[in-house]
Amino acid sequence: MKEEVENMTAYIRYRLEKAQEVYQAACILCDAGQWNSAVNRLYYACFYSALLLYRHINAKSHSGIIGQFSEHIVRPGIVSKEEFRVYAKLLNWRSKGDYNDLYDFCREDVEPMVPKVKQFIDRITSLITIN
Repeated sequence: MKEEVENMTAYIRYRLEKAQEVYQAACILCDAGQWNSAVNRLYYACFYSALLLYRHINAKSHSGIIGQFSEHIVRPGIVSKEEFRVYAKLLNWRSKGDYNDLYDFCREDVEPMVPKVKQFIDRITSLITIN
């Protein structure tokens, strides 16, 4: 049991580090004007935030994660609807940018999301207490 807890703690740490790493990659992509790729990385920076994992809440798909997050994190008021909208919006945008031909984001779309994603990651990280 102790080993299982230690493994989960290590995995949560890994996911939090991954969120920061992917966020930094998104910033580099923004600096390079690679807006669709930046949207993808911004979404995954939110995705890697480990609050559902920390709370032992599982989901089997990206949209399932959004649903579980809404039900277990937003409804009880742990994270505000406004904070959550950043994540949900990026899921939609990522799908458009990754799967729709001839769809390109621009600076005006993406740059305002960058600090919001940072705030989201920081907020989620503040809710996780691990040794």
